[in-house]
Amino acid sequence: MQPKTQITVAIVDDDQFLRESLRDFFDAMGIDSVAYESADAFLESGDLDRMHCILADLKMPGTNGIELLRKVVAMGGPPVCIMTSFADSHTRGLARSCGAAGFLEKPISSADLLEFISKPKRG
Repeated sequence: MQPKTQITVAIVDDDQFLRESLRDFFDAMGIDSVAYESADAFLESGDLDRMHCILADLKMPGTNGIELLRKVVAMGGPPVCIMTSFADSHTRGLARSCGAAGFLEKPISSADLLEFISKPKRG
């Protein structure tokens, strides 16, 4: 049996309850995760290169999810999945046109979340 490649997921959301819920879910699934209360905190952390993927809330104070997505894509970073309660077709199209690798509507389906995370990291 081959050892699994360790996955680390960045959770970027200003909602503390959601961050904690996602961390608990990932812990239960044996997936490492690091939570950040803002896109700015994530960008300042220097953790970009160690992430398999990034889950980013759309609407946050400071740098929003679309701005974070644009910055990560410009830096050649890992896949970004936008999470939002505002899942209209315009928002979904904007996220895709900016390079989002995924788009999840809140409340988040655990099956959809695992499907996104299981995709191979861009390389």
